[in-house]
Amino acid sequence: TKITAKDMYCKIRFKIDGQLIETRAMIDTGNLAKEPITNTPVVIVESSLLEKALPLQILNNLEKILCGDLSQISEEIQEKYVSKFRCIPFSSLGKQNGMLLGIRVDEIEIETYDEKKLTNNVIIGIYDKSLTKRGEYRALIGIELI
Repeated sequence: TKITAKDMYCKIRFKIDGQLIETRAMIDTGNLAKEPITNTPVVIVESSLLEKALPLQILNNLEKILCGDLSQISEEIQEKYVSKFRCIPFSSLGKQNGMLLGIRVDEIEIETYDEKKLTNNVIIGIYDKSLTKRGEYRALIGIELI
């Protein structure tokens, strides 16, 4: 079947620590990322989108946190967030054995051109670069969540 632009994108809304985040996501049939222990699907989101929802101590130290180095993170922030963190392995054309820091969210609303869906079984994978050069979307969502 023919795929149009409206089939490739959706809007997503989720909350982290009470902060609502809304963005356009590309539906990525190749996004099979899952949290390996619980098999929870992962939505990959640009870290810059999370600046109002997560402390900069976390966003500026993603690699260190993944390596277990929490020395740059205050005790208060550790107590609040460490239990929500997940390590998400991924493979892509640019990186065969990559790792993303993920954070569990309470729920996510996914709005395609013809329906809205609410689910509470999702982890946000924090990507520290831009997903596109022109900013057409700021998240990648797997087809199984649609």
